[in-house]
Amino acid sequence: MVTGDPGRQLPVAMPALRITYVFEETTLFGGNKVPLHQANLLAGRGHQVTVVSAGPPPDWYPLAARFVQLPPPIAATPAAAFPAADVTVATYWTTLAPVAAAVAAAGRGEAVHYCQGFEAGYTHNQADHPAILAAYRLPLPGLAVAPHLAELLRHRFGRPARVVPQPLEPYWQPADRERRAPGKPARLLVASPYEIDWKGVATALAAVRLLRRDGIDCRLIRLSQWPLTAAERLLLAPDEFHHRLPPPAVAPLVAGCDLLLAPSWEQEGFGLPVLEAMACGVPVVASDVSCYRGYAAGAAALVPAADPAAFAAAARALLADPAAWHRARQAGLEAARAFSEERAGAAAEAALAWVATGRWRAEMGQPAGAR
Repeated sequence: MVTGDPGRQLPVAMPALRITYVFEETTLFGGNKVPLHQANLLAGRGHQVTVVSAGPPPDWYPLAARFVQLPPPIAATPAAAFPAADVTVATYWTTLAPVAAAVAAAGRGEAVHYCQGFEAGYTHNQADHPAILAAYRLPLPGLAVAPHLAELLRHRFGRPARVVPQPLEPYWQPADRERRAPGKPARLLVASPYEIDWKGVATALAAVRLLRRDGIDCRLIRLSQWPLTAAERLLLAPDEFHHRLPPPAVAPLVAGCDLLLAPSWEQEGFGLPVLEAMACGVPVVASDVSCYRGYAAGAAALVPAADPAAFAAAARALLADPAAWHRARQAGLEAARAFSEERAGAAAEAALAWVATGRWRAEMGQPAGAR
């Protein structure tokens, strides 16, 4: 199955690259949205971009790039089935070995790993950890969504890496740029699935219970890729529950809230809802973990992970002080400006040129043409 129009005029002073992004599947998750968005930006900059997936094209995100569907799983895909490319991008650990093998079999082009989180740090997939570590030991360059992931690739696995910032669509913006105080009752947003333990949703629900116990009038707004479960409802029933909303519909929902609680554990790779909330002018209380320190320190209130009392105290302080709330809002808006589509597209383009030319090999002590 092939869709899309790859023909564009290159608006930059560099040769057009043939770029293939390889996905296991393109279901609705931030880890898929970011490389899909990046693919669109690069297609718009004149590169010949193809998205490959062992599943149908995303029905929740429009593609400007060409789309090719392959039979699942990607690990069983013959090397010859991957489109010829100057750079082939593996977007998840299961695609690393197949992409590396396909590029090696072709005898041309380069492979790169787009790292958005260290999968061997997750708790639900411990049986896969040996295979994940083996994939991470492949001698491939890396693109990373956050500095701490680039450092992981360099220092733990000896692989050169470049940080490529997240792009934000223009629709992530405040509903009212003149707002100077939270509403009453305050709308508290908690994003991500409850079922993914390291997202820390249970901590946020406990923090909301503490706020209500202390007399804070607030509504709990939940946003998830998956439907509400009985297990989550037992902890705290939301006032609103939204699931599987496409990103353009999420943006006004976020912008209509007064505070985001983001209690992810250290396993979080980037935490896209925090950036999107800041771009919408919504103050944030988040865990003091590597990903948020990397871009939200000074804008979000960072508190210990898995500490409902700390989340409740920080939320209470912001909701009770309009001046502090407004300062946090302005700081978040300023931090989010660093993630424009133009800046992210240019950074991705430069990083992929670094891969395509083989310059990454010098950082591994190899000549540029080595295989």
